[in-house]
Amino acid sequence: MKTLDCIFVTTGRHPETEKLICKATGSKYSHAAIRFEVEGKPVIVEAVRPAVRIVPGNAFDSCEIKQVVALPISEEQRQAVIKRAFELAGKPYGIDDCLIGGVRDVLGDSVAELLDRAIDNPNTYNCSATQTELIRAAFPDFALGHDPSKITPEQARILVLDFARQMEVPA
Repeated sequence: MKTLDCIFVTTGRHPETEKLICKATGSKYSHAAIRFEVEGKPVIVEAVRPAVRIVPGNAFDSCEIKQVVALPISEEQRQAVIKRAFELAGKPYGIDDCLIGGVRDVLGDSVAELLDRAIDNPNTYNCSATQTELIRAAFPDFALGHDPSKITPEQARILVLDFARQMEVPA
């Protein structure tokens, strides 16, 4: 059985920004990505500036702050994830979504909604939204009632852990 590896990590790529994300979200994780196999080789899909990208390998293996939750998937589900990943590849990265999510965590829904109306670009993807979209390609019922663009890495982690528990997958 193949897996869809949900990765939560602090990469060290942008230390000051990552510290802000961690502080705002109350988490040690500042980034979310996903890993699966294409033609027998691992690939990672993540949203980073300037756009959603698909990269070969295991880019996060050397990160000290990391959690991976492996969700078992069928071949049909894997194919759906691959299709969605290629649809998302190249879509612009949205720092607006990160800011809105952080403001929601720090100041609450009402302030975040004001910011959302002022700066949100609905055609962009942040790391958590990308991860959520790919999980939904395999599991359409994942995180129902949650707008992917408004999910922070920590919220995504909690949603994935809850989903894994429901599937009885060890986290």
